[in-house]
Amino acid sequence: MLGFGALSSVLAARLLGPQGRGELAAIILWPMLLAFLFSMGMDQSIVFHVGRKFFDISEVWTASLVAGLFLSACAVLAGLWVIPWALHLYSPQVRHLAFVFLVFVPLIWLTALPNGFLQGTLDVGYFSLLRNLSASLYGFGLLGLYLANRPSVADVLGVQIGALLVVSACSFWIVVSRHSPGWAWNFKSCKSLFNFGWRTQLGSLASHVNQRLDQLLLSLFVPPRDLGLYVVAVAVAMSVGFFPKAAGIVTFSTGSNLGGSQTKEIIAKSFGATFIALVAGCAVLYVICPWLIPFAFGPSFAPAVIACRLLLPGSIALGLSQVLFSGARALNHPILPSYAEGLAVVVTVLSLYLLLPRYGFVGAAMASTLAYMSNLIFSLTFFHKHKEINLTFFELLHGTLTAFRTIARVVNPPRVSEEHFATGSRRSLQKQPEP
Repeated sequence: MLGFGALSSVLAARLLGPQGRGELAAIILWPMLLAFLFSMGMDQSIVFHVGRKFFDISEVWTASLVAGLFLSACAVLAGLWVIPWALHLYSPQVRHLAFVFLVFVPLIWLTALPNGFLQGTLDVGYFSLLRNLSASLYGFGLLGLYLANRPSVADVLGVQIGALLVVSACSFWIVVSRHSPGWAWNFKSCKSLFNFGWRTQLGSLASHVNQRLDQLLLSLFVPPRDLGLYVVAVAVAMSVGFFPKAAGIVTFSTGSNLGGSQTKEIIAKSFGATFIALVAGCAVLYVICPWLIPFAFGPSFAPAVIACRLLLPGSIALGLSQVLFSGARALNHPILPSYAEGLAVVVTVLSLYLLLPRYGFVGAAMASTLAYMSNLIFSLTFFHKHKEINLTFFELLHGTLTAFRTIARVVNPPRVSEEHFATGSRRSLQKQPEP
C-alpha cells in the first residue's frame, strides 16, 4: 500500500501541476471533512463492539447500516450549503466537481463499515487486502491517465470515485460471505454503538480536523498553487505514517480482545517500535527531500522542500500520538484523546493566525508541527497521570528497548562460535544413553 500511495501522489502531482493539485485537494477536502464529521465515531465503535462481542454480529451489522445511511444523508445535505461558501474563490467547474464527489460520500461509510467488522474479528488478511486494493486501483488508474496524457482534474476525481465503488462492493461481499450477518434490529445495540462512538468521535474529529485544518484554511485564503505545493510537502513528510497507522490498528484490534495489563504491554511495545521507525524514516527524508521532491514530483514543486523539512518533527509526534490514542480506545477510554486533540486544535488555530499571513504555506507547516508536538506532550502527560490507564515512562522505554532488540536480532542475528558449537556438541554426545 505504501508503494501505491507514493505512486498515486507522484502521478497526481505530475499530471496536474501545483495549480491542478491544489484544486483537486480543495475538491476532496470538504466532502471528506463532512463525511468524517457525521460519522459519529461509528467506525471505531464497530471495531470495539465486534471485538468485545457485546451483541450478536447481526445486531451490530443492522445498527451500523441504519446509522450509516442516516449519517451519510446528513453529510450530503450539509455539503450543499458548505461547499459553495468554502470554495467561493474557485472556478465554477471546481465547485461542480466538489458537488459530484459529495454525492458519493455514502460510499466512504459503506467502505468503512465492513472494514470495521474485519478489523474487529481480527481478519487482518482481508482488512489489509481491501486497503491495498483501494490504493492499487487509484494508483493504476492514475498511471493510465498519465500514459494517455489526460491531465484533467475531472478524470483524476473519476478514478478515485471508481476505486471507491469497487472497494465498497468487494468489502461487503467479503463480510457477507465470511460472517453471514442478517437483519436483526436491536435498539440497545444501536444505542451502545452511538454511546461509544460519540465519545471516540470527539478525539477522532479533533485529530482529523487538526491534520487537515492547515489545508482547509489554505483552500480559503491562498491560491490553489500554494495549496498544491503544501499538499506535496505533507505527502512526503507523512509518507512514514504507514507504520504508526499499522501499529495503531494492531494495538486497537488486539487490545480490544485482551485484558488491561496485556493491553498496556502491547501499547508500550507499539509505541517503542513506532518511535524507532519514525525517527529513522524522518532522518532519511530530511537528507534526501531537496533531491527527492523535484525529481519525483517535478521541478515546479521545488519550493515545497522547506515546508516538508519543517513538517518532519511533527510527523514523528503525530505517529506516536496515534498509537497512544488507539491504546486508549482499546482500554475503553475513547474520550481521553479528545483532550489532547482539543489542545492541538487550539494551538493550530493560534499558530495559523500568527504564521499563515506572513509565511504562507511554510507558516502552515510550522503551525502543524507545533500542534502535533503539543498533542504528544499532553498525551504522554495524561497517560502518565490517569490512574486507570497509567502508562509510565519506564514502560514506554522498556517497549522501545524491546523493539530495538528485536530489530537488532533480525538485522544482525547472534553468531555461534566454533568453540561454543564444539562444546555444545560434546555435551550433547555425553548425554546420549549407552546402547
